[in-house]
Amino acid sequence: MGAINTSQQLAKVRSKIDAQQQVVARLETELQQTILGENRSAQNILTDIQTQYYAGIPDGAILYASLEEGVRNFDGGTGTFTGVIADQDIIRQMLYQARALLGELRIEEQHYNQEVQQEQSLRKSLIDLSKA
Repeated sequence: MGAINTSQQLAKVRSKIDAQQQVVARLETELQQTILGENRSAQNILTDIQTQYYAGIPDGAILYASLEEGVRNFDGGTGTFTGVIADQDIIRQMLYQARALLGELRIEEQHYNQEVQQEQSLRKSLIDLSKA
């Protein structure tokens, strides 16, 4: 079993953060449109997010499932969004959930950032030691 490359892990986490920031921005736009009177299906919003932002990134399906589950719990756990119009409360819940996921990803980024810095420091110490 190979060692985990923390630089690669950090890059993966950063790509998830980029996607999640786009989701937050998208949901902020959806909320503004809802305030102005535009109505969209909650399922359509979630499907658009899954297709546009989570497809092709590491663990995109996990991020989508977390967002969807948070909204389902808010909606009383009915298990389906078919035909549910996304009112301001549902979109705010999606936005809350998306920001919470972003916070978790930032914590993960800090962890891998520290590991990368430690590895770089150890490599530098090893090079300095081998020169002596």
